[in-house]
Amino acid sequence: MKKFVFIILLIPRLLLGQTDELNQRINAFKNDLSTNYKVKTLNIGGERLGTIEYEDCLYRTKFKLEKLEKQRDNLNRNVKFDIFMTIVEFSDTDDLNWAMKRWLKDFIDGSQIRPGRNSRSVSNANPSIIVIEGNSISILNQPCMQFEAIEYRNWRSKMLTYFGSPSSVIIEIGGCGGPLNWTKNAPDPRDRTWK
Repeated sequence: MKKFVFIILLIPRLLLGQTDELNQRINAFKNDLSTNYKVKTLNIGGERLGTIEYEDCLYRTKFKLEKLEKQRDNLNRNVKFDIFMTIVEFSDTDDLNWAMKRWLKDFIDGSQIRPGRNSRSVSNANPSIIVIEGNSISILNQPCMQFEAIEYRNWRSKMLTYFGSPSSVIIEIGGCGGPLNWTKNAPDPRDRTWK
């Protein structure tokens, strides 16, 4: 009986440990960018991410990185560039798999995608980088008119450094409205886990 009680008391500590590690990654990410970006957590806006925004989860955070200096966007306006981050952590892999199953049916801006299948277009979707690692999903997206291919590759590298590992699944929307590519560890399209 004592062993059983000990295990029950240990479970919240194990779950807290997961969130602590994720918080450390988030804080390191923010600190790395603090010389060029300001972090905002209120009234941040951003793209509609689909059902992932409404999933029950262990931990969720959303913030915006706003560039301190203005620069010209694709419409030749002088603006401060924005990066929108959403990070969700689930209690276990089963919860993450169920969330992914629902999310891929109602993905970014209401589109539907299939696991492991690339797509030439994702209507109305902004450039995005999604890192699925362990029990967490980290989503970075930016406004379409601020997309630059070289900067996008730099953001991909930062996302992998702070939120990824060799076993991470990476989904990229590499431009305005696509293409969507499963660029790392794509699931087998025949696997029913996320269908």
